[in-house]
Amino acid sequence: MLVVAVASALFSIAALSLLSFYNGFTAYLGEDKDVLAIYDRASSTPFTSLIPAYLVEELSSLDGVSACSPEVLAPCIINGRASFIRGVLPEQFMKINAIKVLEGEMLKSSDADSAIIGFKAAERLGLKVNSRIIVYGVVADRYLELTIKGVYRSGSLMDDEVLVPLHVGQWLRGSGYDYVTLIRVKAEKASVLIQSFHVEVGETLKESQASTGGSSSSPLYGVITPRAITHFNPDKIGVEEASRLMKTYMDKYGLSREIMLIFSAVAFLFSSLTVAAAIRTIIVQHRGEISILRSIGASGRTLKLDLLIKLLPLAIFASLMGVASAALAMLALQEGIGLELMSHTLTLQFDPIILILPPALSIILISTFIIRAKLEA
Repeated sequence: MLVVAVASALFSIAALSLLSFYNGFTAYLGEDKDVLAIYDRASSTPFTSLIPAYLVEELSSLDGVSACSPEVLAPCIINGRASFIRGVLPEQFMKINAIKVLEGEMLKSSDADSAIIGFKAAERLGLKVNSRIIVYGVVADRYLELTIKGVYRSGSLMDDEVLVPLHVGQWLRGSGYDYVTLIRVKAEKASVLIQSFHVEVGETLKESQASTGGSSSSPLYGVITPRAITHFNPDKIGVEEASRLMKTYMDKYGLSREIMLIFSAVAFLFSSLTVAAAIRTIIVQHRGEISILRSIGASGRTLKLDLLIKLLPLAIFASLMGVASAALAMLALQEGIGLELMSHTLTLQFDPIILILPPALSIILISTFIIRAKLEA
């Protein structure tokens, strides 16, 4: 049964790692159903998306919209380690993500050389309030010096990021002040807004681009850079529930929760050859007893049923022990060195399927091998 325990442990380690990555990545922008994300459909990743910044004013004027947060995601290097900077309008950002400032003070849109940092990023980078950092851009060859004015907690993956004013993020990203990575919108009737988005905003966008250009009117509060009307294909602008947007990007590469489980099951199935060898060994070791039982009239079906009754409970127990051992090992690893993905800390998420699938696969495999085994007299 040691083979079953090892196979179950391998499956559990793979499943815990992959599902934690999948669940963490898909929840990156939040899980609220009333928050929408406006993004570039043509982008290959959420970090390479670019949409016109002036859409913020158009979106904020729609009925039912209570918050409109333009954001820029900029990968960078801080203290020699990869990190993510997020440029935001604090007043709008706080309406969607109610972060709590643990130390120092909150960020302001007018700040030019200040930032606030998530508490996990602060621990990882060894920073605190009033620390001065040199930030090197990755996408654009730029750098600047910032002062940490606060440490915050958001209860999400944003705890591993550094927040800066929107214009600072735009400069580091190198995309200019006319573009943002995405716009998150909080609306009372999000599903209705999704359906009407391209009708209401798309027409406005076409009208704006058909005009003589210039700056957009009625800038959103907190915007301190001019908004230019930039030409953009409206059909490339997508709208999706923020909780589903990251799944949309994952689907582009054929990565789903089911695929993650299949990858995990491969480790278990490779071990099935060892399980088959173990079953054959048990039968060979008890060949004498089997011959005696067959000679006195016991049928092969009866003997196989007896083997199943004796082996399956042991297999289920061994499988559960393997799952438990894997979970403890992963927890120890998380507490020790931590698990990171793209500079964001992953939290292990225990899915019930991880507890159910290994014993189920063990039952199927062992039953198949025993039923197909030849018990000669």
